[in-house]
Amino acid sequence: MHTRTARTSVLAVCTLFILAAIAPKSQAESLERLRTASPRLRAVLAAALERSPTLQSLAQRIAASNVIVYVTCERFASVRLNGQTMWADGNSEARYLRVQVDCFLTQSHLVAILGHELQHVAEVADTQEVVDSDSFGRLFHRIGYRTCSGRGAEQFETDRAIATGERVRQEVLYRWPIGARVVADDGRRVPAQ
Repeated sequence: MHTRTARTSVLAVCTLFILAAIAPKSQAESLERLRTASPRLRAVLAAALERSPTLQSLAQRIAASNVIVYVTCERFASVRLNGQTMWADGNSEARYLRVQVDCFLTQSHLVAILGHELQHVAEVADTQEVVDSDSFGRLFHRIGYRTCSGRGAEQFETDRAIATGERVRQEVLYRWPIGARVVADDGRRVPAQ
């Protein structure tokens, strides 16, 4: 009986170690299409993904696609520009995008910009017809509106990305639980009790 209890204990411990090893790998696999070399961005993304169901949903949409996105830090010449999503390259197996964000923003603003730009990435991920820079531009011309044109580059915006960025920021700031009902309270949107 003693050996049987010992074997059962060893089996239980081994099972726990295997489950512990599998769980982080599953989460890492879902995010491997979302890449950054920046320790700050990696930390901000990880924290925001824990708190924001909207950001989790965007990451899942990207992970389920053939889009690979590199998120990098950038300083912009314009004070009105805090982030941008650009077409990088593509082939039959993968489409590559680059997201640049101003890493000197406060954390709440950085979270909002990441949500905003990752909404643009998800818009591309959901549209299989986007296979090059021309089709990338056509997509945003169709679903958005032009905000700037000059120096050989057009810039577009979508209302959905603006709303998504703000929603992600609110979810991270107020740690909204998944499925929380939102109510208006003196002009502020807060989770219902």
